Amino acid sequence: MKIFGFLLSLLVLAGVIVYIDGAQLPYDHTVSVTVIVAAPQDKVFALIANVANGANWRPEVKSVNTLTPDQGRAHWVEHLAHGRYMTFLALNTAAPNHREVQLDEPRAAYGGVWTYELSAGPTSGTTTLQITEKGFIKPPVYRFVMTHVVGSTHFLDQYMKDIQAAAPKQ
Repeated sequence: MKIFGFLLSLLVLAGVIVYIDGAQLPYDHTVSVTVIVAAPQDKVFALIANVANGANWRPEVKSVNTLTPDQGRAHWVEHLAHGRYMTFLALNTAAPNHREVQLDEPRAAYGGVWTYELSAGPTSGTTTLQITEKGFIKPPVYRFVMTHVVGSTHFLDQYMKDIQAAAPKQ
């Protein structure tokens, strides 16, 4: 029984440390990732903007439902594994070089805006794609996990790998 009490105490202490560390991390964050995509800018932009096709090239997206446009802006839901989903709103689209997309979940524990900036790549037929995330994470435990476990650019990095694999096939 002493071992159980000791292990329980360790778990509680670890939880307190995680919470305190997470509470000291910033609520807001800005991170950017830049890659070269082996496809022309117009094709890369078309891939980004055609959200209805996202499940065909992004493995984590199981399906997409497009919603009624919000004041003329694209609005959609991405369905992920385990019954999770995320609703998005395109705030600003200026083809073929700029797009801003916001997580449209008012009660979410996290959120923010991804800004896509596309420009001609270093060689003919390539595109330089930079995505900047300006976001927030409310719960301190989530901030701890994103900073020390998952990594602050994890989702940007995955998106970039997916687009680099899909764009040349377009």
